[in-house]
Amino acid sequence: MSHSRRDVLIAGSSALALAALPARAAQSADAGAQAMLADMAEAMLADAPETASGLGIDSGARAALKSRLGDKSPAGQARIAAHVAERLAKLRAVNRAALSPATRTDVDVVLAAHELAADGFAFPFGDMAMMNSNWSYRNSPYAVAQNTGSFVETPDFLDSNHAIKDRADADAYLARLSAYAANLTGETERLRHDAGIGVVAPAFLLDKTLKQMTAVQAQPIEQWVPVASIARRTKDMAGDYDAKAAAIVKAEVAPALAAQIAELQRQRATATMDAGAWKLPQGDAYYAWALQAGTTTRMTPDAVHQLGLDQLAALQGKMDGLLKGLGLTKGTVGERMTAMGKDPRYLFPNDDKGRAQILSYIDGRLADIRTRLPRAFATLVPGKLIVKRVPVEIEAGAPGAYAGAGSIDGSVPGNYYINLRDTSIWPRYALPTLCYHEGIPGHIWQGEYTYKLPLIRSLLAFNAYSEGWALY
Repeated sequence: MSHSRRDVLIAGSSALALAALPARAAQSADAGAQAMLADMAEAMLADAPETASGLGIDSGARAALKSRLGDKSPAGQARIAAHVAERLAKLRAVNRAALSPATRTDVDVVLAAHELAADGFAFPFGDMAMMNSNWSYRNSPYAVAQNTGSFVETPDFLDSNHAIKDRADADAYLARLSAYAANLTGETERLRHDAGIGVVAPAFLLDKTLKQMTAVQAQPIEQWVPVASIARRTKDMAGDYDAKAAAIVKAEVAPALAAQIAELQRQRATATMDAGAWKLPQGDAYYAWALQAGTTTRMTPDAVHQLGLDQLAALQGKMDGLLKGLGLTKGTVGERMTAMGKDPRYLFPNDDKGRAQILSYIDGRLADIRTRLPRAFATLVPGKLIVKRVPVEIEAGAPGAYAGAGSIDGSVPGNYYINLRDTSIWPRYALPTLCYHEGIPGHIWQGEYTYKLPLIRSLLAFNAYSEGWALY
């Protein structure tokens, strides 16, 4: 059978068109999935408006978010749980086999985060976090305790992440101050509920929490961080914002804080020193979930514990040789490290002069590591950050250090906080690794890397990723 040139061309064109169909189908599936993920990102920002401010994207179509805080009341948490369940159903309905590898990874990551969150919300107590809305990923069985809760998170957030460029921003700040008071009240309601089912923080955590709260409560209101922050930043702006903030704190925040203090004092009267999850309702199940949420593995608690023991033994074996090289040969590794930490050669003065020396030393270590990064990274990010002392009013119960990346556009740098309540906890030899972990190339660097991903990937927080990066 003979074929004309026209027949051959038609046949060839048809074959090419058929070959292109799977690629077009994948592109269409990808586009649909990415649009769904983008919509989910906006919904998540609506549930956690602080995240939009932290990323510097609370303007334009998202400007309304700047006047709001996430709802910490029982009803607010129930709404967020319902939103998680709705998104989870949509994610499970996606035909992931039809997606390209990159989009399939995006969907799988978001699906995993929502599955963990839904399992967490199923417990009738605690504080569930699936977004990196402030400094670090954390889940806690307690609505309020030491480093969790609006009391410690919101003032720091308002001071560090709520930008004030004009009166609209200042008005939004005042709206958030009222929302802060409402959140304190909502958390107190959750505290009462949780205590009613046997969930009370251990006594030592309550003592630290109450110490922080009562110290702030004793200060003149104009010295409270939310008031002092807006007063400092609007001193050249019309509107009398310092007085307005002080009025809101006096009329709304202070009474809400007093009520929360009273509830925690009530719980402290019967609290024990027991800290294990075993004491909680569904304690074993909660511990297993928290372990999975923190590690993203399905290893059993016993297996993870044994892994930790094995890692500890390996590390101590390496440390033993290093310490012997320094002439420290007597005692266990722990005893030798304790002795080294008390050696005056490595300590800074335990006063404001010493604190200033520590901050200066940190700046020097960070400047040095910047010069080395091109040797380790093919793709560089700015790594913008400011090193700050943990606010004095919360340092008694705050961790040793913590950090969070700045805004996506780089206009607001990240913050690396170090607790300087006692300089003896920071011998000189401990500071370089702390700087690399919290700052560069640790959390600040890692946070900026996530900005290269789809927005929803920047919002989600996986402790195993963020802490794993910073440790590595």
